[in-house]
Amino acid sequence: MLPERYVPRKISDITESDRKISIVGKIIEISTEKSSFILDDNTGKIEAFIGNDSPVSIEQIKSEKGKLVRAFCMVVGEQLMLDVLQLLSGTDLNLLKTVDDLYSKAGI
Repeated sequence: MLPERYVPRKISDITESDRKISIVGKIIEISTEKSSFILDDNTGKIEAFIGNDSPVSIEQIKSEKGKLVRAFCMVVGEQLMLDVLQLLSGTDLNLLKTVDDLYSKAGI
């Protein structure tokens, strides 16, 4: 059996049945008290929490405010728990969109 993959989502398209998702957006706010950050993808804003077993710390994310990232998260109830954060500065967003569209057409 293949491992479960992260499904690309827009914030406005997240559903209760989602388990693992990836979101491309900008980090607009960081809360060290809650170990979380707010991600904005132009369809909405959502808070992602950093779990205790995450390889990413809130200290590492502080310097990424305002930058474009892809957040790989697990949906836990109505919350997102960050698994991995990928920096996308310097990424061709048109090419990224083309790749995501191809994945969608292929049904993967």
